[in-house]
Amino acid sequence: MMLLAAACGGGGGGKGSTPTPTPGPEPTTPASVTFKQASVEAAKGSQFIVITASGAWTLTSSQSWLKVSQSSGSGNSSTVSVSYEANTSNDARTATLTLTSSGSTATATLTQKGAGPSTTTVTSPGWLELPDLKLVSGHKFVYHQFASAGKTGRSFSFDWSPTDLVAMWVAYPLNNSLKGSGNRSDAWGYDPDIVTADQPTLFSAYKGTGSYSYDRGHQLPSADRLSYQDNVMTFYFTNMTPQLNAFNGGIWANAETLVRNWASKCDTLYVITGCVVKGSSQKAYDNNNKAVTVPVAYWKAVLRYSNGSTLGYNGYMGLAMYFEHKAYSQASITSSSTSIVMSIDALEAKIGLDLFPNLAAKVGQSVSDQVEAEDPTKNSYWW
Repeated sequence: MMLLAAACGGGGGGKGSTPTPTPGPEPTTPASVTFKQASVEAAKGSQFIVITASGAWTLTSSQSWLKVSQSSGSGNSSTVSVSYEANTSNDARTATLTLTSSGSTATATLTQKGAGPSTTTVTSPGWLELPDLKLVSGHKFVYHQFASAGKTGRSFSFDWSPTDLVAMWVAYPLNNSLKGSGNRSDAWGYDPDIVTADQPTLFSAYKGTGSYSYDRGHQLPSADRLSYQDNVMTFYFTNMTPQLNAFNGGIWANAETLVRNWASKCDTLYVITGCVVKGSSQKAYDNNNKAVTVPVAYWKAVLRYSNGSTLGYNGYMGLAMYFEHKAYSQASITSSSTSIVMSIDALEAKIGLDLFPNLAAKVGQSVSDQVEAEDPTKNSYWW
């Protein structure tokens, strides 16, 4: 009995008892601030934000165009709002909210899209080679005709930028008949449809900056219009862009040869060639020292048509190419050049331009969508 009492006698806080734990501080919730929409349109607007905090907090904005309805408070809240002014610039912008609470800091960033340049829509003649004719305001849509054997036809069309002094794109049909025969004219000259003050003077090559030098790179190749009067038009200064010699004489020349070869194997190849100037910080200079924007990239899109062909969709197939403006170590373009060769849809997504919008009127929207979506690297016709 005494042994049992000794074994059971641990109660009452005596020696060997378990101490009652002392409660610790409540865990602190990490501070956070969240936009319900982290990306908004260029127009002015407002929205509520969500604040999570333990105790008092302060809230500040990094930009004056983003204002908070309440700069301080306590505890969690979903009733604080922010308002943002309209973004009238072309480029997107960001602002950051900073929340400070109980010694901890949290941030959230709002992106507001740019308004983009104002545009003007030109009534389209409906030619298959033309892209969407929604032009940046101040740009000009121009097309040149040729006369041959008593007939007139379109040679090429383009979107002219008087600020960049390059054509954003040049569009033209191509087949053996349109190609014609003859020699390179080298008839450098002003475009008669653009005022001289709004185009560069390029009787000799561009001057570069520092170690850079640039060729007068054709968008419509001279070899695609060999009949004399047609060839003269390919040497208009509006058809030129400043191109690095290694690019112009390398992978770009290979792309031009491929396009001519494809055109020789079909009824008509509809071609759009363009350049990308957005993001460019490089300038070349014409013979009068006027600054010309050096493109950061170039692209080509082709729409092949062969009457009665079993290839493609209703006789149509499409292919696109996109090139960074640089010297490529490999000049040849093949089906494995997947960083260069792509579908029409993929190129449209990269450059933000609707290519071949007039095709749907010929074959219907469903067929047009199939043509533009096809992956040309998997179609042996092109290779």
